[in-house]
Amino acid sequence: MADINVKWSGLDNLIEELGVTAGATIEAAASAMKITTGQVQATAKQAAPKRTGYMANNISVEPVKKTATSVTGTVNAKADYSSFVEFGTYKMSAQPFMRPAVSAAQSLFIKTTMDKLKEVAAFK
Repeated sequence: MADINVKWSGLDNLIEELGVTAGATIEAAASAMKITTGQVQATAKQAAPKRTGYMANNISVEPVKKTATSVTGTVNAKADYSSFVEFGTYKMSAQPFMRPAVSAAQSLFIKTTMDKLKEVAAFK
């Protein structure tokens, strides 16, 4: 199984700069993370090599986890052989599908988070 976790921390500095509450910042980031993990899932499913379709059909998103200062989103490729495909072995070259999906979604996460924060920011 190949797990990709994205964790965004350092929200306390952002809270001060924007003049919003910690709860509003966490909610904005969590909402953006939910959208982003859905996009990562869709992109990874599309990019995953498909012989039978089993691996692509078993890419899932876990619920977003929130703490007071961080938000974590997880997308899992649950097929037992997913990590071998993602990273390769000594007998076969890597065919990455999760890492490129995460890389492609980073700007979406930032833009969505900023849009959501603008909605609640004190400097409207």
